[in-house]
Amino acid sequence: MSTTHRRTRRRPGENRERLLEAGLVEFGLFGYHGASTSSIAARADVPQPHVYANFETKQQLFLACFERLGEQLTAYPSERPSESLLRFLYQSVASSAAPGLQRSMRGPLLELSASLGESRFDSLLAAGARALLEVQPDPRPGARA
Repeated sequence: MSTTHRRTRRRPGENRERLLEAGLVEFGLFGYHGASTSSIAARADVPQPHVYANFETKQQLFLACFERLGEQLTAYPSERPSESLLRFLYQSVASSAAPGLQRSMRGPLLELSASLGESRFDSLLAAGARALLEVQPDPRPGARA
């Protein structure tokens, strides 16, 4: 007789939070076009359909992650952001020229730059580029970072 392990029920909104955190990591590592909703769901330990139950599109998930980034950077201005946030900031700027994201990202990026100050924004952006360069590849065949 086989017993299946049932996951304990999560509190309301927990899957959304997990998806946002996983999205920050995946988009930060692979960019908007390189990250997949299936890899985000796997990192969040959430079934893939929950991505679209919480966000209508991949773009909406990305924009929600950007909103979270802005909240984190402005709420704790003197703290050094996590590597995930730094990489995501860098990838956000890189993705802002993409035709599907250009309209949605330009304004918020300029607002974030203004609220942080150009010098701090530039410093965080450079730190994000360094953090991306320092990602160690996973030695397993076919594995992602």
